[in-house]
Amino acid sequence: MLDLLKEKGFQLANDVQLTPLTGGVSCDIHLVESGADTFVVKRALAKLKVKQDWYANTNRNCYEQRYLQYVGEHLPEIVPKVIAAYEHDNFFVMEFLSGDFRDWKKWLLERQVDNKIAALIGKSLAQIHALSWDDPKARALFDSDVNFHELRLSPYFEAMFERHPQLKLVLKDLCDSIAKNKQCLVHGDFSPKNILVDGQQIKIVDCEVAWYGDPAFDIAFMLHHLLLKSYAFKDASFIEAARVFYQSYVDQLGQKKLATISPSHLCLITQMLMLARIDGKSPVEYLDPQSTNLLRQNILQMLSEKVSDITIIFDWASHQISSN
Repeated sequence: MLDLLKEKGFQLANDVQLTPLTGGVSCDIHLVESGADTFVVKRALAKLKVKQDWYANTNRNCYEQRYLQYVGEHLPEIVPKVIAAYEHDNFFVMEFLSGDFRDWKKWLLERQVDNKIAALIGKSLAQIHALSWDDPKARALFDSDVNFHELRLSPYFEAMFERHPQLKLVLKDLCDSIAKNKQCLVHGDFSPKNILVDGQQIKIVDCEVAWYGDPAFDIAFMLHHLLLKSYAFKDASFIEAARVFYQSYVDQLGQKKLATISPSHLCLITQMLMLARIDGKSPVEYLDPQSTNLLRQNILQMLSEKVSDITIIFDWASHQISSN
């Protein structure tokens, strides 16, 4: 990594320190401390760090660079600044966020569920969607259908074909619908672990799945994480955070754009993502086997009811807590 930086003209101190940082399953990320300079370097991995074999094109790193730059141009307060971008080498350099920034997932797992943060996250997502809505520049920059399929549709939904053959046609139709819905810039991994929080300030990171497509996917991705945590920890505060996040998104986006997001489509993505985090390639780590089996049964039952109102899913999640 240091040799790569030197090739790009970075003047590094003799006692430069390179420290691996914890992150997601798809990249190498390091903190570089060189004299008075401190920054972060991120490079994509070809094989993701999960139990099942999962490979993806490393060119996804260029879409992450573009996402941070595109959003940073309009909303610099909610993303880290890109210092240097090398699309052809699939790595980039960004500012190191000092202070007390921690990912929101850590706060949530400690049961520190701040609804003001949930509201700010919902508002910020809506701002990103709104500024890129029908934007031809964004459409061209994030023409990343292949990467989105490799990193989301295949490992989450298509990976469940064998385990749930009765859902295969529904899952195929869902994948087709998501893939064809081209409305705005989508983060693609909009989850608590990718929102850094310090007080009442947030920074959105890890956006290598960035894609011009379906806004419902981002909404559902955050919702399913919060709802799964409510079930795992029997804590209704996660459901309230989900409600607050969603309402804040709705209020910021506006009714005209919101009217183009099908409620039943949003509900189906949310439900299938919950099921995928049990039976897809990237299961959550905080559910025990007994809870997993019961949750699977309950999600399958809910799917049979063809829900078309997200508040019904919130109510369903509340019932899961009270009945177990």
